[in-house]
Amino acid sequence: MSKSAQQGLTLLELMVALVLGLLIVAAGLAVFLNAQRSMGFQTSMGDIQQNANFGLSMLTQDLRHANLNTPSAQRVNNKLVGSGIVFVSDNLPENVRDDTEDLLTTQGISEDATKEDESDQITMQFMPDVRGDDQFDCEGAAMVAGRTYVYRYYLDRLPNNQQIQGSLGRFGLYCDAGYYVDSSNSVVGLGENGQLIIQNVDAFKVRLLVKNPDGNLRYTTINVYRNSLMPTSIVDESVYINVVGIELGLLVTSAQSIGTDASMNTRTEYTIAGQPVELKDNANNGKYLRQAITQFVGLRNTLGAE
Repeated sequence: MSKSAQQGLTLLELMVALVLGLLIVAAGLAVFLNAQRSMGFQTSMGDIQQNANFGLSMLTQDLRHANLNTPSAQRVNNKLVGSGIVFVSDNLPENVRDDTEDLLTTQGISEDATKEDESDQITMQFMPDVRGDDQFDCEGAAMVAGRTYVYRYYLDRLPNNQQIQGSLGRFGLYCDAGYYVDSSNSVVGLGENGQLIIQNVDAFKVRLLVKNPDGNLRYTTINVYRNSLMPTSIVDESVYINVVGIELGLLVTSAQSIGTDASMNTRTEYTIAGQPVELKDNANNGKYLRQAITQFVGLRNTLGAE
């Protein structure tokens, strides 16, 4: 056998082979990390969408029942008994108005993740057409014919076992259900434990679509409506400004962290339902994706109202 046939790799050839191997490994690792990063974003976004869509579908379905079978002559405002959106105790029968003011539709009533503004709260009422035993309120209790149901949607802190250490406080959108009948002296069950319908909600905002006697439409916040457009001094029904639709805004957070991509997720200001929301200062905010989601609901039981 010749001497040349017995020679191995030279040091230079070995180093070239090692470099080429490392380049191949690095390229494969980069592809893996990018795939993992993309999967993290997609999983977080899918979590937000699935969480919000399910809860919003329930909320919008309930709101479409507002004003059903109530004595408000198909009008929603802060003056009439039976108004489908309950702004003030005067929207309830006189005998059930005690201790309900802080449970009614209000701007900035609940604790949340914003610096300046708190989340809103919306309270509605309706009398369902109960047929059979297959209808349930938003807390899962069977509905009973002849009762007027009152639902309160509000933001509240999630239980401690659902909080994530080192992140912003976790909140959820809840529905609190109560009811009354003509002989009631209170709204039974309202103000007690609500049912969680959407997890990981940083903020909940409500904007009203209102119509004036000339038929002109505009959006307004709850406070502007109550204090400027329909203050207590207005008593002439011919100039009432009625609510014909509700715009709901949610700032929803992912449950899963996006890890090292947090440095690219620095947004802290959002607009939901036409209102600004700013997150509290927190170094770990960027670890979780957020999405502002808006849904408009026309109050169909106001159609034909003058």
